[in-house]
Amino acid sequence: MRIGVIGVGHLGRHHARIYGEMTGEKTGVELSAVVDVLPGRAEEVAKLYGAEFLTDYRGLFGKVDAVSLAAPTSEHARIGIELLENGIDVLVEKPMTSTVEESRLLIDAAVRNNRILQAGHVERFNPIVRAATEVATQPQFFEVHRLAVFTPRSLDIDVVLDLMIHDLDIVLSLVRSPVSEVRAVGIAVLSRKADIANARVEFENGCVANLTASRVSFEKVRKLRFFQPSDYISVDYSLQTGSMVSLRMGRVSKRSLEPPVAEPLKLELESFVHCVQTRTSPIVGGEDGLRALELAMQINEQIARRSK
Repeated sequence: MRIGVIGVGHLGRHHARIYGEMTGEKTGVELSAVVDVLPGRAEEVAKLYGAEFLTDYRGLFGKVDAVSLAAPTSEHARIGIELLENGIDVLVEKPMTSTVEESRLLIDAAVRNNRILQAGHVERFNPIVRAATEVATQPQFFEVHRLAVFTPRSLDIDVVLDLMIHDLDIVLSLVRSPVSEVRAVGIAVLSRKADIANARVEFENGCVANLTASRVSFEKVRKLRFFQPSDYISVDYSLQTGSMVSLRMGRVSKRSLEPPVAEPLKLELESFVHCVQTRTSPIVGGEDGLRALELAMQINEQIARRSK
């Protein structure tokens, strides 16, 4: 299985690192090439793992079976569709595309060409999220905080598409009910787009999710808490630890959620490789990426209305 990485900036080079570490006869994986519009950056990363470096992704056609697409979001649909039409399976980083319509076109291209399309929602592979998912029964209220220190990266998108979309995907995976109402506020602080946002999402089954995301914080916080009948679950994405407090038969009990620590991105890429090799559906497919993007866009529409 020959793999390529398109875009080897901050995140893409981690994709290349993991594929490079994965390369070998035992896994049947080979990092064949990396692509970046900056020749020096492409060459630097390629040399680390003995791969070919390119500045044009079209040079991958006929040379790779699958690709991690970590180029700017605005390029995801155009490049992704062309890759799929040339018989290449694609893992596309979040957000899947810039618009909902582009995501639909990407999904259609994958179906039409019988290719695998995986959305890069890496937190779904976080061991603590998996542990929390296993104990989730009927979540009724979520409180989510994702705060990050400002960096001059991903400023082509707002904080909802940059950070909050991770948590939107997780909430949607746990609440199998249509969204009934969205309320949101957000402001631009250090960029031209919203840098901090809060959203209240209500579902038809009565569940409510309150989410806050900021990329102008002095500290890094990634926490999710949710309540369901008789249970309260709290998780820390970064520490990969959590706890569950339950009321059963009039007695309160508490237990720790401490799954084996692992790198979520590595688990995500291993899962993608497995899907490509076995031709099975990904855990986080194109439809999942579309649902998260649709909700993110609803939130941004509310923010835009409030800011007028």
